[in-house]
Amino acid sequence: MTTLTGRVAIVTGGGASLGEAISNGLARRGAFVVIADRDAAGAQRVQKTIETSGGTALAVEVDVLDETALRHMLDRTIEQFGHVDCLVNNAGMLGPLRPLIETTDADVDRVFDLNVRAVYTCTRLVARHMIERGRGSIVSIASVAGKDGPKDASIYGASKAAVIGFTKSWAKELASHGIRVNCVAPALIEATGMQGEMPKDYARDSVSRIPLGRLARADEVANIVAFLLGDDASFVTGACYDVSGGRASY
Repeated sequence: MTTLTGRVAIVTGGGASLGEAISNGLARRGAFVVIADRDAAGAQRVQKTIETSGGTALAVEVDVLDETALRHMLDRTIEQFGHVDCLVNNAGMLGPLRPLIETTDADVDRVFDLNVRAVYTCTRLVARHMIERGRGSIVSIASVAGKDGPKDASIYGASKAAVIGFTKSWAKELASHGIRVNCVAPALIEATGMQGEMPKDYARDSVSRIPLGRLARADEVANIVAFLLGDDASFVTGACYDVSGGRASY
């Protein structure tokens, strides 16, 4: 198991679903986890779970769309733990599933604000801190949809393609500062909010395109996130790791 003992990790959207699995997985590996979520009760619940298991965590209420709130998240983390070693950009949304001609500019803005712009803002703030320290590791959650562009999911797919693209750019920009930047591209994950947003026939079709014949488990994705954050991946940067059961073709 990847060891993250003493590392301080911020997980956006860490209070539920995949974010909860990531938060718990990092804590089990010894990280001090900041659970950053707009759902304060959810973040506090995950904090309690981690602490009950002997880990260390801090719940911070934050809307990642609000730069002031993100600054508070970073300040609160540094106040509590002294620094930040790891950032997981997990907060995101599926958005509407509809054909191009039925989309609206408001749909595009809403999805891109959360899945793209907010990740820029959060990473920019945390990266400045990491640059001062000369080290750090950043992992963003992309999606296999950003590679294969599912029918009726052009907005979501495009937003996750952006995550893959800026991951590669940031990796090149931040390498000289000792900061690694990677992303993870899962297929549909079981028992998550995103699966719940999908019509059942759409979810069934998503499963039919996975060669391993099932949905991903949240812990399977969380394990790859932990690996990329840790020293076992010390020579990995600018990578997009698929957790797609064979669905991704490149």
